[in-house]
Amino acid sequence: MAQQIKCPKCGEAEELIGRPTEEGIKIQCESCKHSWLRDAEPQKCASCGGSDIVKRKRALTQTSRGTQLSIVGFTPILLCRQCDQRMLEWANTGHPVPFNYKSAAVDADAIANRDEDDNKDIKITP
Repeated sequence: MAQQIKCPKCGEAEELIGRPTEEGIKIQCESCKHSWLRDAEPQKCASCGGSDIVKRKRALTQTSRGTQLSIVGFTPILLCRQCDQRMLEWANTGHPVPFNYKSAAVDADAIANRDEDDNKDIKITP
């Protein structure tokens, strides 16, 4: 899941250009010409606004040989220690986060859209 980046000066989210530099990725807003380092400020949780955000690995899966599900790679996912507590506990035991998991750290509607199945055993599905 892509990181949502907005210009801290004007709030623009579409007209942004990133370039690698020695200090890190420098982002420039094409609307107001403001520029900043992408990872200079800590991430904020989209649900609670907290800054206790951690990265864990998310499984990339595909079905092979009929119904056999295979993990074919990993991608980072941001999790909030408060809002994504149960999934973070799962990930801290060495398990990858399922690809279909909606992180509350990046999606403010994720908690409201979780259903009763989220309180059952965690499963990796396609």
